[in-house]
Amino acid sequence: MILLGVISLSQLKNLKIGGYFKSQVTKQSKYVQAEREISRSYSIRDLLLIATPYERIETVTEVATIIRGVKGVSLLINPLEFPFTVGGKTAFAQQLGLVGRYKDKNYAILIAIISSEPEKTSLQIARSTARYQTSLFGNSFIGAKALDYIGFILKFLSPIAICVMFFIFYLSLRNFWAALLSFLPSVLATVYMLGIYAVFGKVITLENVLMPFITLVMGSAAGLHYMSHYLPISDPSYSERAYRALKETAVPLVMTSSTTVVGFLSLCFTSSPVMTELGLSGACGVGMAALSTFVFLPPMATFLDHHKKQTEQGRIAEYLIEHKRLNLLMLAATATFLCLFIPKVQQEFHVLMFFRKSSKVMEGARIVEGISQVSVPVLVKVNLKVDPLSKQGLQVIDKVREEASKYASRTLSILEINELVPPLFRNAVSLVLPEGTFVNRSEKSALMLVFLKNLSKKFHYGLEESLKSLSIDGLMSVSVSGENYKYLQMNDETLTSQRVSIFVAILLIALMMILMLKDIRLGLISMVPIVLSLLNIYGFLGLFKIPLNVISAYIMNIALGAGIDYAIHFTYTYKMMQKRKTAMPLVSTLQVTGRSIIANAMGVGIGFSVLLLSPMRVHVHIAILMFIAMFMSCFYTLFWLCGIIDTRTRINLEK
Repeated sequence: MILLGVISLSQLKNLKIGGYFKSQVTKQSKYVQAEREISRSYSIRDLLLIATPYERIETVTEVATIIRGVKGVSLLINPLEFPFTVGGKTAFAQQLGLVGRYKDKNYAILIAIISSEPEKTSLQIARSTARYQTSLFGNSFIGAKALDYIGFILKFLSPIAICVMFFIFYLSLRNFWAALLSFLPSVLATVYMLGIYAVFGKVITLENVLMPFITLVMGSAAGLHYMSHYLPISDPSYSERAYRALKETAVPLVMTSSTTVVGFLSLCFTSSPVMTELGLSGACGVGMAALSTFVFLPPMATFLDHHKKQTEQGRIAEYLIEHKRLNLLMLAATATFLCLFIPKVQQEFHVLMFFRKSSKVMEGARIVEGISQVSVPVLVKVNLKVDPLSKQGLQVIDKVREEASKYASRTLSILEINELVPPLFRNAVSLVLPEGTFVNRSEKSALMLVFLKNLSKKFHYGLEESLKSLSIDGLMSVSVSGENYKYLQMNDETLTSQRVSIFVAILLIALMMILMLKDIRLGLISMVPIVLSLLNIYGFLGLFKIPLNVISAYIMNIALGAGIDYAIHFTYTYKMMQKRKTAMPLVSTLQVTGRSIIANAMGVGIGFSVLLLSPMRVHVHIAILMFIAMFMSCFYTLFWLCGIIDTRTRINLEK
C-alpha cells in the first residue's frame, strides 16, 4: 500500500488543472446547440469589461494600448477616446455608463471583444494591466480565476484539513500513533485518487476539485472506528488484538463504506454530467479509502503498544441513558421546527454564486455593475429573412431589443455600436468592425448581448419566453444561450431526478440495514434519524435562505451515505452485545461506539469547515451544510436509538 502511494505521488507532477465545469448539461441541450451556432457564426468568444481607475485620461489610454496589443483581442472600446469625449468632456461616456465613480474613485469601463482563447487572453490582460489596479469582469476572467482557486484548494485547504482532523482524532483516541494510523488510510486513498487522475490525464476542475478533499475527510471514518475497537482490547498478543478488532468491525465497516458509496452513486441517476462525475469520483475515493483501511490498518496496528480502558466513555453512556426522554423531546422539537421552513427553499443557480464577495471576480462584478449596470450576459442570436444591416433588418433588431429591455438593464448589439458614433459616420461602422463581430450578413443574423436586471431564474426564463414568442415581419427566429442558462437547466434537471435518486438510495440502504441486522423492525427504526436529518437540511436551507442548487443538493446524497454510518455502528455493536448476553447491552454499546461516533461526526464536520477558507462561496455553503448534516445525524442517532432501543433491551432480556 505504501509502495502504491509512492508511485502515485511520483505521478502528481503530471496532474492537470482546468477551470470551469466542463459540461453542465448534455450536448443535446438547446442552449449548448445555440452556443455552438453562435460560435460558428461570430468571432466573439467573450466580452471582457475592464474597470480602470484614473485621475488622468492618459492612464486609461495607456491601459487601452496595452490591451490592444494582447493576442486574442479583436476590438477594444475606450470610452475616453473620440467620439465618446470631445474636448476632454466625458458627458456622453457617462450617459452610456462607461464612465463613473465607485467608492470615491473615477473609473472608465473599457470593453474588450475577445475572439480566441478567452481564458488565456483574459489572464494576459489581467497580468498586463495589474499595475494600474484594474478590475476585470467577464466569463473568461471567471474561468481564469477559477484556475487559481482550484490550485489554492489543492495546495492549502487539504493540508489544513489533515491537521484539523488529526487533532480531532487525537482528542478522541488520546494517543498520537493511534490517531496517525487511523488517519493514514484516507491519506493514502487521496494520493491514489490524484495519482489515477494524473495517469489517465483527468483534469481537476470546479466540478471535481473537492473529490480529493472529500475522500480525505470522509474516508477517515473507517480508520477511527477500527482503532476505537482495537484500543480497549486487552489481549497480550498484538496480532490477536488486531484480528479481534477486525472481526468486530468488518461487517459494519463494509456496510458504512457501502452505504457511502451508494450515496455517491445515487448521484449518477441524475441527468447531469457534473453529478455523474461527482458520484463516480466520490464512490471511487471512498471505496479506495475502505480498501486501504482493511489492508493497511490491521497489520500496522500490531506495532502499536497501547491499551485504553472503556471507562473513559462512561459519562457519554450515563448522560444518554439518564436523559433519554429529554433528548427525544429535543430531537422532536428541533426536527419539527426545521421542517416548517422546507416550503421556503428556493431554487437558484448562476455563475456569480460560485464566488465570495471578497474575491477578485466579485470585486470586478460590483464595480462594473455599479457603473454600467451590466452583469453576466445572455447571448441572443437573431435570425432574419433580410440583410441585418438593411433598414428593415435594423428595425427588426430594434424591436427585439425593445422586447428584451423589459428584462434587461441594457443591451449591446450593432444598434448600440451605431449609437456610439455620430450619425455622419454610422455608414462606416460595418466597414470598421471585424467580420462576424455583431452581424453575419452571409447568414442574415445578428448577435445581441443582453444584460439582465436580475440574474434570477425568473428573469432568464422570462426573457427566453418573451423573445421566442415574437412575431415580426422579417424575423425568422430568436435563440438564447449563455452560461447561466446551462446552469439553470442543469439545476432543474438535477433537482428533479435527485429526489428520485435519494428515495431509491434510502430504500436500498434500508434493505441493507435489515439484512445486516437480520431484524426488520430494528433496521427500519435505525433509518429514522437519517431521514429526519435529510428533511432538516432542506429546512436549514429555507431558514437561512441558502439557495437550493446542484452544489447544495448533492450534500443530501453525501449526508445520506455518511450519516447512516452512525446507526450502522451503533445497532451492529448493540446486536453483538446481545449475542454475548451482556448484562447491559445498551451501556456496553455506548462505551464502545459513543465517543467514536461523536468524534467522527465532529471530525468530518470540522474537516469540511476548512472550506470556510475557500474563495468559493459554494464551498462555504458545503462547509456549513456538511457540519449541520454530520451534527444532526450523530445526535439524532444517539438520542433516537438510546430512547427507543432501551425498551427493546428490557424485552429481549426478559425473553
